[in-house]
Amino acid sequence: MKRALFFIIAGVLAIVSASAQSAPAFYVSPRGGVCDTVYNKVDVSPSYPGGVEEMYYFFHKNLDAKYANELHPNITSKRIMVKLLVSNEGKILDQKVLVKVSPDVDSAVLDVIKKFPPMVPGQMKGRKVCSYYIVALNFLN
Repeated sequence: MKRALFFIIAGVLAIVSASAQSAPAFYVSPRGGVCDTVYNKVDVSPSYPGGVEEMYYFFHKNLDAKYANELHPNITSKRIMVKLLVSNEGKILDQKVLVKVSPDVDSAVLDVIKKFPPMVPGQMKGRKVCSYYIVALNFLN
């Protein structure tokens, strides 16, 4: 009897602890695309093909000239931060401005992000997964 009670209590505790752990989210993109699991932390973060320097070059080339001239990699007087959801195929499924500069600059940056080539997806245990990537751009005053 005591042994059966022990196994019942152990089973209940296992179920409670499993449900208390935060499971990664399921996401369906309005742009088409599904992530059955979205990871906040990954072994290898998603990245822009060619690295951060290539991403800045892409912004300089594609951003409206009045904003591109203010774009600077090291000066942080104004910073926009955009959180991207990158699929396991490298497609950007969602974007959200976390730190805003102004409605015009924010909109211009989001328009350029829509033109991004496929990203290099994040990896977890050697497998490509859906995960987040933060784009941080600095602008001069």
